[in-house]
Amino acid sequence: YIGTNEIGVDGGSDGSIFFPDTGQQFYTASSGTSHSTPCVSGGCALLRQYFINQGLTPPSPALTKAWLMNSARYLTGAYADDTLWSPDQGMGEMNLGTAFDGTPRFAQDEATSNLFTASGQKRVFTGTVASSSEPFRVTVAWTDAPGSTTAAAAYNNNLDLTVTVGGKTYLGNNFNGAYSITGGAADLVNNVESVFLPAGVSGAYTVTIAATSINSVGVPSPGPRRTRTLRW
Repeated sequence: YIGTNEIGVDGGSDGSIFFPDTGQQFYTASSGTSHSTPCVSGGCALLRQYFINQGLTPPSPALTKAWLMNSARYLTGAYADDTLWSPDQGMGEMNLGTAFDGTPRFAQDEATSNLFTASGQKRVFTGTVASSSEPFRVTVAWTDAPGSTTAAAAYNNNLDLTVTVGGKTYLGNNFNGAYSITGGAADLVNNVESVFLPAGVSGAYTVTIAATSINSVGVPSPGPRRTRTLRW
């Protein structure tokens, strides 16, 4: 922003609209979805280009969402420092530094072998934590079929994430503060589920994605996509 009295600009702490509030008159701070949406859209574009630069198939919308949410930064400032997810910080702040940091990642994107065709099906993925010095994070996201605009629930399909590692089992979207906790109940509503654990986790892991309810096609006629093991 450049100006002197834009409405809705938060600015600095001393009554100035500029931030930092000393030594300059060109930048300010503001907030709201009108500002965060173009920022995240730009992050999505950069992620797409990142895949292209690595010679990979561009990510689907679901993988784009999962990748950016999986690499988000937990917020500890005023009005945050709460339990994920929350109205104040969602799943955290988009962090492209983490998204592009080269940490080994395993990603599957609309692979034909992973297609759910009926309720009760499961997909199981196993592996070993590559580095105990890094946080261990798992995210599943899917593109749901269009939902009702008049019914109580606008969602259709329901997948549930379970992660077993270090002798403990975690369900998707059960958090205390920034990290997942054992116990709780499966998330019946959201089309993104995550398990976030701090650095220190080691050994084998098992990721299970259960098709708790499949009643409609979210991505009609999906083309084959490559399974990717990402190591940069």
